[in-house]
Amino acid sequence: MRINKVENEFGLQIFIEEDNSYLSILYGGNLDLYWTIHSNKRTLENDSKIDTFTITKENYELYNLFENLYNDIKEINLFEDFEEDKDRYRVYNRSNYQELFDEENKTITWYSDETAHEVANYLKIKKEKNCFIINFNIQEYIEGYDKDFASLYYIPIRFRNSGSRYNPFNIIFMRMYERLKKIDDVNDYGHQIHMEEYLYDKQSKVLSKTL
Repeated sequence: MRINKVENEFGLQIFIEEDNSYLSILYGGNLDLYWTIHSNKRTLENDSKIDTFTITKENYELYNLFENLYNDIKEINLFEDFEEDKDRYRVYNRSNYQELFDEENKTITWYSDETAHEVANYLKIKKEKNCFIINFNIQEYIEGYDKDFASLYYIPIRFRNSGSRYNPFNIIFMRMYERLKKIDDVNDYGHQIHMEEYLYDKQSKVLSKTL
């Protein structure tokens, strides 16, 4: 997995690349955050309504950011500098939070802020034992609604900076983007080792000194 960063007129666009697809994360000209999957897996013969991207634990630095995102939503950790009244947000935004986070199935679900809930693309992040499975889904169009953006090759998800249906949880995704900007660039990132390998190596060196 490779990470590239490109500066555009609105800020830093981040590309997380694997063999057959890549995930781009950026702010648009409207100051809203976008996650978009670009893929060559879908074709005219295989026009699937879903695309999948996987973040494994072997990509530990990136995996750790997704784990922080998952835990921050689970714990309603909206602000880092002080302790918030978490129960207040559960009550105030109960229905949205229940849709956003499913503790039993270990999933985060975000319906794009681009258009109405009934026809919006939606993102589902599922926590597995050693990875996060990220699914981008296209809903069937319903006559009378504004259609969400999607094509054969990409599926975008919009996180509004203000007016989001999941407000204030959009803060957590935007914080994750700021952390992602600081991740090692492609040349260094590809040489990461798994944290367990690192700990094993440290233990081995300690044991060798004691023998």
